[in-house]
Amino acid sequence: MWAIAKQTFKAAVRYRFVVAMAISLLIIVFGLPLMIKSDGTAKGMVQLVLTYTLGATTALLGISSLWMGCGTLAREIEDNVIQMVAVKPIARWQIWFGKWLGIMLLNAALLIPTGLAIYFLIENRSNSDELSSSEQDKLRNEVLVSRSQVNLPELDLRLNRARAYAYCKLVALGKSQYSPSEQALRMSVTNPEHILSLRGQDYISLVEQAEKNPEVIKDVEELEHQAIQMYKGTTEIILPGQSYQWVFQIDTNKVDEINKRPIYLRYKFNAGDEYDPKSHLCTWTVGAGTGKHWPANEQPKQITVGSSVFHELELNLEGGVVPDQEGPNHGRVVVNFFNLNEKPIVFLNKDGPSILYHDGGFGLNLFRGLLIIYFWLGLISAIGLMASSFLAFPVAAFMSIGILLISASTGTLEQIVEEQGISGIDHETGSKLAPSALDDIAIFMSKGILWVTNSVWDYSPVDNLSSGRTITWKSLFWAFTGIILFMSGLISAFGAFMFNRKELALPNPTASMN
Repeated sequence: MWAIAKQTFKAAVRYRFVVAMAISLLIIVFGLPLMIKSDGTAKGMVQLVLTYTLGATTALLGISSLWMGCGTLAREIEDNVIQMVAVKPIARWQIWFGKWLGIMLLNAALLIPTGLAIYFLIENRSNSDELSSSEQDKLRNEVLVSRSQVNLPELDLRLNRARAYAYCKLVALGKSQYSPSEQALRMSVTNPEHILSLRGQDYISLVEQAEKNPEVIKDVEELEHQAIQMYKGTTEIILPGQSYQWVFQIDTNKVDEINKRPIYLRYKFNAGDEYDPKSHLCTWTVGAGTGKHWPANEQPKQITVGSSVFHELELNLEGGVVPDQEGPNHGRVVVNFFNLNEKPIVFLNKDGPSILYHDGGFGLNLFRGLLIIYFWLGLISAIGLMASSFLAFPVAAFMSIGILLISASTGTLEQIVEEQGISGIDHETGSKLAPSALDDIAIFMSKGILWVTNSVWDYSPVDNLSSGRTITWKSLFWAFTGIILFMSGLISAFGAFMFNRKELALPNPTASMN
């Protein structure tokens, strides 16, 4: 296999492919920063440089990996060159994997120098004499850093039909005194089940009808879905004049170290309008009831920012913001938001808010991000080689590009899952129009495809690096497992199988006669 890998690498060098790619990457790394325009701040400039250089590098190497994967095997099959190798005492699957290893060697030879160039370019910019000490500190604390993210606990969206039915019947009785079993039932219900009790009579009637008429089960499921969505809405929408509180629990073993540096509140909100940099008043306090109150003057912090983009709020307090005294508040960060605007403010659960704290340096974080990009290139190479194992080069390239486009276009699939099918939605009532078995099939297939695509593309190393968030070793391990071992492994096994069945001695009138 290693002989095949080295031959594949040498072939790329011989055809000056490596030289062309190296020049292109140099233009990206050193040319893009001269062309892009930032918001005028050092932080904004470094973030743009990271985003554009890493994004363009990933795209260029991805295209080259796909081209190499489709071309290196398909061309040799079409030109009858592969026969000279296939007759040697080497298994075809070893030829296939040798080609893949050769492409990965080429990717490593291009990605490593590019990553080093990006690192030294960013470090040189951050240490420039043109930047003030405050700007350099801001870069070191918010971008050129590795910050762990503490998220809110996931919402409990469970809804047990038997328990919800029993609870609705209990509420309908209107009792003021409860037996121990009834009290235990009241304490066990989830928030969606409690909301469902507001329409208790309707729900009870539908559940009882469904026992006799299975077709009514769709109406029961629709009512349950509405209860879940209503509960999600109560956790996301803050009406004018209202406040909301989030509680974050930080590892108590890390509190003393975390308090040595500022921590950051990362948030994003929607307000039903287009982005306006000076459109919404955000009023914050941190530490209510914990003994660590921010701001230090105990006056709410008010800032005016735009919607639909992520913002970071520095929480800097002498001695740290995170409670460090033993007790129930140890490591507990309480964040309060007050909506003093004239319109509702929406904090989607999927977008946070979250707490960021320093846990490492930029260099190691960049290394982990580049490794994830390298794993992506391995998968793309495997897709190209798989297609070229049984298709001609143009068809293999078309098929590979199609697979990548479909896997990256998940918006429609997410909408199918969110709307519980592909049939229409009555936007006045929020209920589904004429639900059918086709909806169930569409939901099942969409969830399956989303699970596969999320296991591959749901890592965002470029976004994490530009915002200074940690790419953990755990996420790196799961990226390797999902992208290389699982997805690339399956595709490679199928590609090697198809190549093993490929007839290589068929006459080809278009093959080279040289």
